[in-house]
Amino acid sequence: MSKPLGVLMVLLLSLVACDSAPGPESSRTAPPVLSDFSLRPQRLVYAFLPPQQIVGDSVEVPLEIAVTASGLGASVREVRYVVQSPHSPMEPIHFGALEPEDSNRYSASLTLKISALEVRTYTVLVYAVGKAGRISGEIRARLEYVRSFEPGSPPMIDGLDVPDMVQRPSFGQPAKTLLLAADVSDPDGLSEVEKVEFWNVETPGSRFLLCDDGPQRACGASQESGDEVGGDGRFTRLVYIESTNAIGVTTLHFQATDRAGLRSEVKEKSISIVE
Repeated sequence: MSKPLGVLMVLLLSLVACDSAPGPESSRTAPPVLSDFSLRPQRLVYAFLPPQQIVGDSVEVPLEIAVTASGLGASVREVRYVVQSPHSPMEPIHFGALEPEDSNRYSASLTLKISALEVRTYTVLVYAVGKAGRISGEIRARLEYVRSFEPGSPPMIDGLDVPDMVQRPSFGQPAKTLLLAADVSDPDGLSEVEKVEFWNVETPGSRFLLCDDGPQRACGASQESGDEVGGDGRFTRLVYIESTNAIGVTTLHFQATDRAGLRSEVKEKSISIVE
């Protein structure tokens, strides 16, 4: 896997050029659009690796890559990934194709082999090629490799978008939909946020996820997510107020957790349910 990225792009463009000449219809076809990029893991700690992943002077890293490739009028020919060298981005250390799943989702499972002493940050980029030869923009994530556990900074809930009051529907009327939203950030990067939860202070053992994965692949049931743009730091969840809900004040707690287990401060919000 030592072929330069520049050579890969030349081969890709050559492949596009071999297609039959596009007519007016295909020349107007937009390239695919990438969204909801997932890379796991994004942080690798040598001290915590199982023995089977350490082979001589190298470390073998199982990576899971997934992305959504879609767009108005865009048919996807292929979706590819490149793991860049931390020394020379034009010299990839691994590359390949993502396999199609359902709902425009593409994924790949691979084993990345790196030097055990190469304490670096590795960039993983993904791009798509449409049937008409149009190439999408790149979408990127980082794999951070460290020798010992070095927790960063905890995530932060920068704001809540939750109504102060909601009117309970009358008996026989349909439930009312209520959107809960939390704007979240992390000094170490938004990709470090593992989950954002909320719960009723009276039942702290029952916690619910808020989602930041876009409308196509919700972290819960699709009708419960309510998220419009994946990866923008706005985590949402739809809840339903029914005629059987008790009248009064409901207090919710919100908290974000990162991949190192660090947690944000708990944010509180009260909602009055009225007749």
